[in-house]
Amino acid sequence: MKHVSIWSTTVALVIVCGILLMPLMVVAEEAAKEDGKPENAAVVNGTEISYKDFEWELDLYVQRLQAQGMQIPEHLQVQVRQEVLNDLINRELIFQESVKQGIAVTDEDVDRELAAIKQRYPDPKQFDTILQSMKMSEEKLKGQIAQRSAITALLEKEIVTKVDVGATEVKAYYDDHPEMFERPEEVRARHVLIKVAPDAEAEAKAEARQKLVGIKEKLDGGADFAELAEAHSECPSSQNGGDLGFFGKGKMVPAFEAAAFALAPGTVSDIVETDFGYHLIKVEEQRDAGTMGFEEVKSRIADNLRNEKIQKELVAYLEKLRDTAKIEKFVP
Repeated sequence: MKHVSIWSTTVALVIVCGILLMPLMVVAEEAAKEDGKPENAAVVNGTEISYKDFEWELDLYVQRLQAQGMQIPEHLQVQVRQEVLNDLINRELIFQESVKQGIAVTDEDVDRELAAIKQRYPDPKQFDTILQSMKMSEEKLKGQIAQRSAITALLEKEIVTKVDVGATEVKAYYDDHPEMFERPEEVRARHVLIKVAPDAEAEAKAEARQKLVGIKEKLDGGADFAELAEAHSECPSSQNGGDLGFFGKGKMVPAFEAAAFALAPGTVSDIVETDFGYHLIKVEEQRDAGTMGFEEVKSRIADNLRNEKIQKELVAYLEKLRDTAKIEKFVP
């Protein structure tokens, strides 16, 4: 079967670029059939992809969409199942090819990456708990790391290192797509958020507002906004001193936007109420509408063009692998 999904090529492209954020695929401890489900989702050149692994991968994909506020429409659920299965098949095909080409991953490489993963969890017990919840031993995790590393090495060799984007090509894209580089008026702002629900009792709202009154007094006394945001804001941006980066109109809720765009750089708003709660806003910079210069965007254009070429080559490469593969699929 020659079908290769765009989503699957994106997954592999993410692997190529070394920014794989997806948790490593769980290898199920048991392969027993449950509730009439098949034992395997697919068999690729004799290698089984268990139905448990398929279900785990599908669940991960659904969770990612939900985290972005999206749901899979009912009429697309069968298509999504096939896309996820094709991704698993594509990864297995690439790994098998890496084995054929003698690409080896050393124990030292695996241990180094495993150590990096563990460093993300300050408490070693947390790491162990996560492994247990995934029904995965540390040895199996190391096997997954080795497989992923082999896939990355093969794609680097066969595709990434062969793709080139010239300076002339980058400049031509910039000249041919001026509309893509129009920048609206933007501001860069920080904020301190004290959360309170829109339908909260008056007493709760008054308490939240009073917290900001106290923070505003400290600001008026010369305190640093970023430090106060880090200490008191209830928004994830508190980790960056409340910095929300640059944003244009239409990106924030109306009350927040109106206050931010009315401020001069370096000034702080009065208390602003939104559905999220109460805010103090400080505008750091203001940027007028205009066209971004070539020097400002050329590296971004080059990266995008290169990624497009890699994706195109990856589709062709996977189709070639599929042409000579024996693939059996058992997912309806």
